[in-house]
Amino acid sequence: MITHFRIRSLATALVLLAAVTDAHAQFSSTRRMGMGGVQLLHGGPGSDAVNVAYRAVPEDPRNGMHSFSLPVGLIPVLQDPPSFDPNDSSFSAYELANLVLHPPWNIALKQPEEPTGDITIDLSRNSLSVDLGGLRTVVPSERIRMAGSWRGPAFVFGIRRAFVGVAPLVDARNDIEVGDALRSALRDGAPFQPNTSYDFSDHARAQAAGQVMLGAAFPIVGGGEDSRNGLYIGGRAKLLRGLGYADADANMAFTTADTLFGDQPLDFGYTTLLRTALPSDGGWGHGFDVGAVYVAGGLELGVAVNDLSTSIPWKVKETRTAKDPVTGDYVTTTLAEGKDFTSTIEQSIVVTANTRLGPFLVAADATRDGLQQLTGHAGAEVMAGPLALRGGAAIDAQKRMQLAGGVGLNLGRFGLDVAIATHQANLTQERAIDLGVGLSFLPGRSR
Repeated sequence: MITHFRIRSLATALVLLAAVTDAHAQFSSTRRMGMGGVQLLHGGPGSDAVNVAYRAVPEDPRNGMHSFSLPVGLIPVLQDPPSFDPNDSSFSAYELANLVLHPPWNIALKQPEEPTGDITIDLSRNSLSVDLGGLRTVVPSERIRMAGSWRGPAFVFGIRRAFVGVAPLVDARNDIEVGDALRSALRDGAPFQPNTSYDFSDHARAQAAGQVMLGAAFPIVGGGEDSRNGLYIGGRAKLLRGLGYADADANMAFTTADTLFGDQPLDFGYTTLLRTALPSDGGWGHGFDVGAVYVAGGLELGVAVNDLSTSIPWKVKETRTAKDPVTGDYVTTTLAEGKDFTSTIEQSIVVTANTRLGPFLVAADATRDGLQQLTGHAGAEVMAGPLALRGGAAIDAQKRMQLAGGVGLNLGRFGLDVAIATHQANLTQERAIDLGVGLSFLPGRSR
């Protein structure tokens, strides 16, 4: 017997299996976007978020452009907003999921096509196979892990080589894995087998904190008033006040019986362990950042280790949702309230390099995040009169290459920037293209 289901009717449930974590993020600078997302550090106060040692490096007026992007991608979304009502005929879980995975800050020049076709279930006396058609690409082909920290604008006051400041911090990570048997059945259409366990797990965490920072950065070799050349080091101690925490450890599994459609019911299980903490439950934690920068002529090399020994204490509420073995109903039980718990923010390592070769600026960076995943960016910019021509590439956490390019028009101390960049931050992990538009400002002389 063959039964067909339209994809739309099952899309909402299958979103839970989506595991797209393309880290080729939307950058706040359209200039950077056009150069593949590479870090552009120029020295001076305000350039130390990535590498604290850069605070002591004198600002390079050739690189000291401040660029930001405009939210032009919000215009078409606001003109034709998506439906959030599942009963609406225009409702699309696929569209909503892609908006979450890749917020529409930029204009989408090329969007991934929504999977079309039928889901086919082949059912016989003791055989079951599922063909998801175009939707099979939603099922991840491998374990998906993501991690990221966002440090908001810092308010910093410097006293000679020392400084104090405050800034917000948001940290999140997720680890999604579909078991081999379930992946084979849903992605490859392999028949379900008797006496086989099919499982799916999701381990997610998010936390927010306010940071009070105390640090110093200074040259240990060179770094005189007339030259930027030298070796600079910096360190930053952070006192963190927890503002909110949540983590979830969810596991879903079912085991088939000796006979797929026999008298024995399907053994299905779902459990979730949840920990949460409100601002009143946050304590005072600590952490450290260190960095070093070497400048020789037009060459700059930097290395930074952020979030060394960073942790925050909490008083968490712990709950567990699981099936009651007697009634078969799912019950949420409070295991503890006010339980002592300490979260960590895993350290990351960032290596940066940039150099000037006549009219060319060439830059590259590499990052190892808290999940030990490597990402990298490389880009170049060349000046041709009032025009800046840009190009770059990135390697994301899934080891996929993304490309970018852009132009800038210098209008004295102001500039207009346009860039395009590829990404795969969508449910089907197809390559898409964004267009970004931004403005730039040169506080000193024009570039």
